[in-house]
Amino acid sequence: MQRGNPDDCRPVLDAGKRRLTIVSNRGPITYTRVDEERVASRAGGGLVSALRGLVRSHRVTWIACAVTTEDRTVAREQRGHAVPEEDAAGNSFLLHLAEPAPSDFDRAYHEVANPLLWFIQHELYDLGQAPIVSDDTRAAWAAYRRYNATMAAAATEYDADALMVHDYQLYLVPAMLREAGVTTPMLHFTHIPWPTPDAWRLLPVDLRTELLHGLLGADIVGLQTARDVHNFLATCDEHLTEVTINFDLQTVHVVNDHQTRDVLIRHYPISVDPDGFYEHLTAPEIIAATAELTESRPWHLILRVDRTDPSKNIDRGFYAYDRLLTRRPDLHGAVSLLTLLDPSRLSIPAYATYFETIQTTAAEINLRHGRDGWLPIDLRIGDNFPLVIAAYQQYDVLLVNALADGMNLIAKEAPLLNETDGVVVLSERAGAYEELEPFVLGVDPLDIEATAAQLEHAIDLPAADRAARSLGLKEFLVKHDVSRWIDLQLHDLDDLMETRR
Repeated sequence: MQRGNPDDCRPVLDAGKRRLTIVSNRGPITYTRVDEERVASRAGGGLVSALRGLVRSHRVTWIACAVTTEDRTVAREQRGHAVPEEDAAGNSFLLHLAEPAPSDFDRAYHEVANPLLWFIQHELYDLGQAPIVSDDTRAAWAAYRRYNATMAAAATEYDADALMVHDYQLYLVPAMLREAGVTTPMLHFTHIPWPTPDAWRLLPVDLRTELLHGLLGADIVGLQTARDVHNFLATCDEHLTEVTINFDLQTVHVVNDHQTRDVLIRHYPISVDPDGFYEHLTAPEIIAATAELTESRPWHLILRVDRTDPSKNIDRGFYAYDRLLTRRPDLHGAVSLLTLLDPSRLSIPAYATYFETIQTTAAEINLRHGRDGWLPIDLRIGDNFPLVIAAYQQYDVLLVNALADGMNLIAKEAPLLNETDGVVVLSERAGAYEELEPFVLGVDPLDIEATAAQLEHAIDLPAADRAARSLGLKEFLVKHDVSRWIDLQLHDLDDLMETRR
């Protein structure tokens, strides 16, 4: 649909709702051209789904990056204004597409955010090989800085009761907003893990200092887990001067950053929307996929659903499963590891290489153990949402063995929908483990022998134990849902607003 004049009337919103500005790398809508017509594709996953409650309940202006060619056309038509839009659930909001130089976005995203920051924060680097810091690294960082400046400039255009900036692509935005004179209460939330102080030594002193000062421009630095909060405080303590860290109160007292004040460091564990997932179960395509899987599934169904990201540790999961098949020949033909993978960032060499490794490892294990038409690993690559939901309902064991994860929402989505008292085998280095430990079987993601043992334990668990774990997990997830994640942040922002009235 062709957009109208950016100065057209705004949607009518409840004046009693909060005015919130969200700033994120990707937004809830991406524009493309199909047969010369503009098509608005409304995202339904990840950050967008998590923030749907905000869009539904408050007056939201969403600032996102213009990524596609058509996005940039829309950005120019907007002439620096936010225009009315709707998300995938039909909730009204205002959308502002900021337009950085394409070369700046490319370098900021593909060289700094991914892989540099992502690999540091997930502790993925093989230090014998990478990273290599050079003048080119600093040139990429300059592009990252300019990209952040473009996003910050867009955010200064709007009055709001609170600002919410998201994730590692935008670490410099809070300080830039403060330097522009913005005094609105501001929270920056990081969705990926925050590592120990030593991990940050891979980033040159001036760059890591700029990154930390950028975040401390916010009033609240939000992270996923208590461990992340401790690591962030320790990172500031070790790598910054002229700050005072209070580990008990979880604050960083800054002196020269924008004004003398205490920055709150808090954890807000992200979660899922139970009602939103339950609604999927009645869709015809989901019902069809569920019926098909019911007919074809083995006696024991082990499931993993992931992006093909090196941090997800998919190959070690395959090796652990290989060990299980070696120690338990009675499972041959009676078990399958259904692996549903979504290709991720294949334009980045490390990701492309890992994607090939995953396929090679699966083929080797299938060749070693497969027989009589039975393939131990059922590997399916691509976006097949109906099959994912069907598999969530039917798994006997869910394997999540990530090397590091901010949270890992699959560990929350799948148990919510499961109908077979499925057992979750969960990495102790996934953020979700901090909350879900009482209900899951934990594993060291590097230990393939222990992972194999836990897969075997999960298969052999007595029915009563399986049922108790499954019920406890469901009850926890319903109580600790995505609305609670949002409410915790808004409560802390409201407290800040009260102090400034």
